[in-house]
Amino acid sequence: MKIADYLKSLIKVGSLDSSKSFALVLSCIVGALIGLCVCFCLIYDVCANGYLKTDLDSLGLFVLCVGGFMAGGGINKALSERKRNNVKPINKGGKDGCID
Repeated sequence: MKIADYLKSLIKVGSLDSSKSFALVLSCIVGALIGLCVCFCLIYDVCANGYLKTDLDSLGLFVLCVGGFMAGGGINKALSERKRNNVKPINKGGKDGCID
């Protein structure tokens, strides 16, 4: 249930979770489903024919592109977090951090 609650918080406006996080989670889920489909197709091909009839060179390139898709979903988040961590917050408050 925590995964469903997290996905709901990504969609909500005004929550601390960002759309970049949603894009990262969505691209990882889609990439994992594509990987599972590729594995299922390979297993089905072997069970149906007794041998692989699939071109594995093109399939390797396809899986590499799926990995690039998943990395592209995360690069946005990684760069924004890196920039956010480099910026130091300005403390305008007094001794206890309250603004006078």
